[in-house]
Amino acid sequence: MVRGDEDLLGAARAPAILGADMDRASLHQLLSSFPEVEEYVHGGLPAFRAKGRSSFATMLDDEGVNLFPGEEGILAFTQAHPDVCAERWWGKRLAAVRVDYRNAPRDLIEEIVFESYAARAPKRLVDRIAR
Repeated sequence: MVRGDEDLLGAARAPAILGADMDRASLHQLLSSFPEVEEYVHGGLPAFRAKGRSSFATMLDDEGVNLFPGEEGILAFTQAHPDVCAERWWGKRLAAVRVDYRNAPRDLIEEIVFESYAARAPKRLVDRIAR
């Protein structure tokens, strides 16, 4: 998670996200700030993956985003924050956490985004991020 004045990528500064609330543009900027992120269109909406791997964020719209922190993370976030996090099932598989970024605390969003990136990105990229 990005904290205070810490650097996200070492010398490169993490994008400033102003205010306590996160809007779609700020979340888009955060999702794009991780090493070697590729943005593409999924279901007509922006999605993000690291270095050609599986998506760590999909279906970014005006109300929320699907994030992929792994099953353990999905359960932890949805149980601890049921007001802003919901399970997303694809068939019989627990696949993602749907986050209402408009109402979630910024530090929670940053934590779920980092955990999702870390779950899908190559370890060498995750290791480049100062936490």
